[in-house]
Amino acid sequence: MSLWNIMDWVLPLRTPFLNGFFELITLAGYPLFLIMFLCFGYFALGSKRFFHTAMLLMAAGLLNSWLKDFGQDPRPDMLYALDGRVGDSYGWPSGHTQIAVVLWGYLAHTMRQNWAYAAAAIFIVLQGFSRLYLGVHDLGDVLSGFVFGVFCLMAYIGVERHAASRTRLAAASLPQILLVLIVLQGFYIAFYPTHIGHDAPYWFIGLSTGWLLGRYLRGHEEVHLPGPILVQALLAAALTGVSFVLMLAMTRLPRALSDDNALVQYGFGTLFGLAIVALLPFLIAKAHQFFSPQAPQV
Repeated sequence: MSLWNIMDWVLPLRTPFLNGFFELITLAGYPLFLIMFLCFGYFALGSKRFFHTAMLLMAAGLLNSWLKDFGQDPRPDMLYALDGRVGDSYGWPSGHTQIAVVLWGYLAHTMRQNWAYAAAAIFIVLQGFSRLYLGVHDLGDVLSGFVFGVFCLMAYIGVERHAASRTRLAAASLPQILLVLIVLQGFYIAFYPTHIGHDAPYWFIGLSTGWLLGRYLRGHEEVHLPGPILVQALLAAALTGVSFVLMLAMTRLPRALSDDNALVQYGFGTLFGLAIVALLPFLIAKAHQFFSPQAPQV
């Protein structure tokens, strides 16, 4: 067994306190936290920033899913595992590490503050190490996840900084953007390494469509919650709670209707993205106008 796969060194490090600590850290890499964090951020911390964060995160997540099912690299022996949420997914590359790099790295990049870069670096390291500590990834998985995460992050930032690309994207109409996205999704699905029990993540592919479509339908208008900052935070928390309920419905309904129907899964993912990015901000704006008729439209 190579250095990249050895896991025995983890066992002596474990204590009840560290077990609980790293289980908490690793929860921040699972879809439930990530989607709710993106929703709260979109409502409260800058909708433009979190629109881009979400699009980057979904692209990185879809790449990670493709790579896992292409490589079909087994995880470490179950003897080491403390995290039972991994199911039958593969180990290489670590999705938690890849997502941590793009999420916290991109947010730090948008803030351009030394403390943000330091906090991002600390959390990326903790997230990667949590997967080793919990025995569900080996060193090769985590380092590969880091490399792919850096690649996704740098590619996205590179497009943002490239003047010609930025100009073309700004000038593109919704039909043009949707056409490009659907073509890319078609290639992704066509070449997805599908095998028994491992299909393309159609719901998340649809989510990326809904998130993009909702942003364009709103005319790239920023979300502005009414009231002082405390009221805004409470309102954003309430909207995130509504988002959680919607997510439960939009993920369980496809299973009830047709568990293996790709179009059904894709459609409900799209609907969820539209609800978060377009519908909820629209309803909040209308409610604010109703209760404050003189207030400017948001």
